[in-house]
Amino acid sequence: MGILFLLVIIILIFLLRKKRQVYSIPAGRAVYGDLQSEGKTLVSRRYGLSGKPDRVIRKGEELIPYEFKSTEADSPRTGHLLQMGVYFLILEDNYAGAVIKKGVLKYRTRAFEVRNTPELRERVLRTAQLMRSMRGVPRRNHDNPGKCFKCSFKEVCSQRLIK
Repeated sequence: MGILFLLVIIILIFLLRKKRQVYSIPAGRAVYGDLQSEGKTLVSRRYGLSGKPDRVIRKGEELIPYEFKSTEADSPRTGHLLQMGVYFLILEDNYAGAVIKKGVLKYRTRAFEVRNTPELRERVLRTAQLMRSMRGVPRRNHDNPGKCFKCSFKEVCSQRLIK
């Protein structure tokens, strides 16, 4: 019984490490998760931002947000970089004293480390301010019905490409 139990533990450890490698999830303890919609929305009252990172890993005093994207990408997409920047600000506001140096954007076959820089922070805050100043439904800037399918404005958009 002891050898069988030990074998099961070794297999579980192997499978968990393999999963971390496949998904590029940083090592550490998960302190938040929304990969399966189990997490509540995190809110920064200071910045007026909210979001639900797929995972937040704690490694010592450092928090590392992780976001999985089901698409391919040769480099991080602008909107995803801004999304990670929002997570940096939200985590700073919700986890006092935590160090947030980087995050991980994982696409289907590639992962990218995103650094928490002053430039990214400023870009996120400028973009949020611009979005707040806009009124109504944004104008469609694409001809891709797939984007419309996932859009949060699709029910009220007169320019949508799907019915």
